[in-house]
Amino acid sequence: MAVRVVQWATGAVGRAALQEMIENPDFQLVGVLVYDPAKAGQDAGALCGLPPTTGVLATTDKDEIVALRPDVVVHAASKAHAVETNAEDICRLLAAGINVITTTSYNHLPTYGAETETAFVEACRAGGSRFHAAGENPGFMFERLVATVTGLSKTIDRIDLYEATDVSAVDSRPMLVDLMGMGRPPEDVTIDSPIIKKLDMAYRQALNATADVLGVTLTHVDVSVDATTLDRDLEVPAGTIEAGTVVGQRFSWVGHWAGRPLLAIHEEWVLTRDLPQWGLRPLKRGEKAPLIRAVIKGTPSFEVQLDVGWDGTPPTGQHAQPGHLMIAMGALRAVPYVLAQPPGIVTAPIFGAIQLAGSDTHRT
Repeated sequence: MAVRVVQWATGAVGRAALQEMIENPDFQLVGVLVYDPAKAGQDAGALCGLPPTTGVLATTDKDEIVALRPDVVVHAASKAHAVETNAEDICRLLAAGINVITTTSYNHLPTYGAETETAFVEACRAGGSRFHAAGENPGFMFERLVATVTGLSKTIDRIDLYEATDVSAVDSRPMLVDLMGMGRPPEDVTIDSPIIKKLDMAYRQALNATADVLGVTLTHVDVSVDATTLDRDLEVPAGTIEAGTVVGQRFSWVGHWAGRPLLAIHEEWVLTRDLPQWGLRPLKRGEKAPLIRAVIKGTPSFEVQLDVGWDGTPPTGQHAQPGHLMIAMGALRAVPYVLAQPPGIVTAPIFGAIQLAGSDTHRT
């Protein structure tokens, strides 16, 4: 029997998930929640680039979604939305007996604090429902992919995870310059920048969740920012980025354990790959851009690189970026596993990861 599903929000990730819900016979789409009144009343197919023939019309009314009593809501609301789109809505769905899989963080609830964690746990208990946080980073790359690789190690000294994102396609100058800090003097990019505040909780969660898998508790997390420039102007869709202003940023979160740095995430945003000072180079025609690179120092040491892109023509639909599709698929592939678990907070099992607490890897 097909799983009755609702897509909650239809941004880039939501559209990709919605298309899969319509095309995959394992799912029966019963509802779509949208925030934009202009989308209300539209057929679900039209919202993701498919024929408008599903008969399921989008709504802005959250009460309508709750009344549908779906098996699963795939929650993809943005944290950048002007209204509350996350914890309150998720807990309401859970308390109503509706299982929720989200792509908007909440991957390590203890990082948010006892109050938030308790709210999710109590909502699941009240509704007999299940909650799972999917996602790419946080959600998969460090705490699942990299943690699994550590199972091949005798000892671990340090793990660094690098995620590189080309943001040159952002065509909004207020977004690119005012929020993201590109095109500004390097001294303007600090740990107090607005974008750090938006990213901070996500990456702290990834570090803490990975530490849980490895059997340790981090003592603290240090945050730092590095910015790089070019000696020439750069033209991007948002306009001219003047020489000497920021064209690349590296945000780092470093988690410490046993008196030493153990786990680190480095988020790299660039407007060009022609940055030899960072070891980046322009891509050759048809070459995929590396998304994730993990450097595991230990016995033995490993380097893992994950490149993401399209082979040939991109698939149909309006989700233009491979990363959006990747996140959506991670959420939908989790559906049968989540439904098979007892009610409560559901996390993905990691088999064979190294356990550091109490081992001879405790080095100072």
